[in-house]
Amino acid sequence: MEEGKTAVIYLTAAGKSLAEKLSAGWGEQRADLVAADPPLSEQVRSLWDDYNSFVFIMAVGIVVRLAAPLLRNKWDDPAVVAVDERGRFAVSLVGGHWGGGNDLARQVAALLGAEPVVTTATDVQGKPALDLLAREWMMPPLPRERVKEANSALLAGEPVVIYSEWDLRGTGELQGIDLLPLERDSGEPDHGFPVFVTSRKDEQYARRGLCLCPPSLAAGIGCKRGVDAEEVLHALSCALESAGRRRESVVLLASHKVKDDESGLREAAGRLKIPLAFYDTAVLKEVARRNPHLADSSFVKKQVGVGGVCETAALAVVAEGRLILSKTKVGRVTVALAEAGLLWSESGREIRRI
Repeated sequence: MEEGKTAVIYLTAAGKSLAEKLSAGWGEQRADLVAADPPLSEQVRSLWDDYNSFVFIMAVGIVVRLAAPLLRNKWDDPAVVAVDERGRFAVSLVGGHWGGGNDLARQVAALLGAEPVVTTATDVQGKPALDLLAREWMMPPLPRERVKEANSALLAGEPVVIYSEWDLRGTGELQGIDLLPLERDSGEPDHGFPVFVTSRKDEQYARRGLCLCPPSLAAGIGCKRGVDAEEVLHALSCALESAGRRRESVVLLASHKVKDDESGLREAAGRLKIPLAFYDTAVLKEVARRNPHLADSSFVKKQVGVGGVCETAALAVVAEGRLILSKTKVGRVTVALAEAGLLWSESGREIRRI
């Protein structure tokens, strides 16, 4: 899937003119223009998994019939916007919050001079939505079914409280939502619907409320030659369980550059849908120098030039973070976990992913 790419599908010459106007406004890097090619249902099916968002320049009824057989759930569906051929309305049909459909409808409307049509309840009533905040902050919500409960509480005017390990003030629309620090061992929250911003996997957070998983964990990986993806994934799962952390907060795997030809490592990262980074000896030695308490093996040093791979690689990713799980050996794989504080851009408005 091409991240951030939108397919603009049109039926007629009038539709093509609007599609070209969108392309001119966005630039070629944002939009692919697609002329309808019968049978249209098969054409759309072939494109469905290749794009994050779709703009259909045709009647809403046609778009509904095309998209309906392909829909899975609100978390996996792309954004779908329908535009009439006169360019008067841009209707958000699918993926309004998590998929970004509502924002896409507003962008399309702005470029075409159209009226955006958004019907999600929180937007209509001018309320913040937890799934929209989660998307803005790049924090997967768990369990997903409780997002509806949180949004229902907001719509009903009931208190919703975000308990966070990081200061999120000024990072999103929090009207009607209280923001309090998450204090460990503080007992069960007794005020409002609780939302916990943490990578921790804790029974206290599972009993009620919602967790937002921050993009804060890096996993350093060391391994024997020839390990397969299953071994890597199993070792990572064991490490996360030992540390009491959620897999959804892991946003990068890291290792020594000598491991960049390990197909098991690459396949594991691909299956997790996260990047894989490799660092050379000089970088890892500097991490070890700054952190003299890390594991130091003379055998490993002889092999790769530095006394430890997994701990130094994890900390190389999150230089301003801390090690939350030291070197843990599972079969032929070693894993260490490091956690960054949430890093904010200079504007203070956008999370920088580790």
